[in-house]
Amino acid sequence: MYKLTCDYCFEDLFFDEIKDRPAICTNCNSPLSHVEITNAEDDSTNEDKQQILQIPDGIVLTYQKTNQTIDIPHNEIIILGRQNTGMEVFGDIPQISREHCKIELFNNQYVVTDLNSMNGTYLGSSRRNCLKHKKLVINENDLLHLGRETFVVMVKYRNADGDEASQLQAAEEEEIIERFKCKACGKIQEINLLICDNCGSYGQIEPLDE
Repeated sequence: MYKLTCDYCFEDLFFDEIKDRPAICTNCNSPLSHVEITNAEDDSTNEDKQQILQIPDGIVLTYQKTNQTIDIPHNEIIILGRQNTGMEVFGDIPQISREHCKIELFNNQYVVTDLNSMNGTYLGSSRRNCLKHKKLVINENDLLHLGRETFVVMVKYRNADGDEASQLQAAEEEEIIERFKCKACGKIQEINLLICDNCGSYGQIEPLDE
C-alpha cells in the first residue's frame, strides 16, 4: 500500500497501486503531482506505536497579544467561543463569535472546523480556511487564527499504557530489593553486613525469606 500526504491540508491518502495515485487531494482539492509517494507499510508500525503510546489529552491555547493561556481538558467535541470554552479570554474579543469553531478528536488527532463564524477560522501560517476545509488536523505549535486574533496551539498527550507501565516498573523494582536479617537480634536490613550494626554479632546476617 502507498501513501501521499497533502502538503496543504496534511491529509493522508492511501492507494494500493501506483496507477491509482490520486491527482488531487480528496479533502482540499489541492494538486498532488509534486508530492512524493511513500510506502505506507514501512511506517505503519511506528505510527501504530505512537498512537498506542500517546493519546491526545487536551490542548493549551496561548493568545499572542497578551500571552494569556487557555488550558482546555480533553473532550470529544470542544466548542470555542465567547460564550463557550475559552470565554474567560474570548469574552472580551468582539472578533470572536459566541460559537466560533469546533475542535474534535478524529483518528487520534485533534481537528478543527469553523462554525460559520463572522470573521472565520484559519489554521497555520498559510491561514487554511477551516470552513472551506473541514476537519483540518491541528499539529503541535500550529497557529489558530480566530478572525484576526492569533493563538498558538499546544497539544497535551497521555500514555495509553502509562498506569500499567508504572505498576510494572514498581513491581520489578520491588522484586530486586533483597532484605537480610540478623539471626542474633532479629534486625531486618537491606545490606548484607558481616557484622550486625545493631548487636555486633559476627556472621549472623542471612537473606530474609519473604
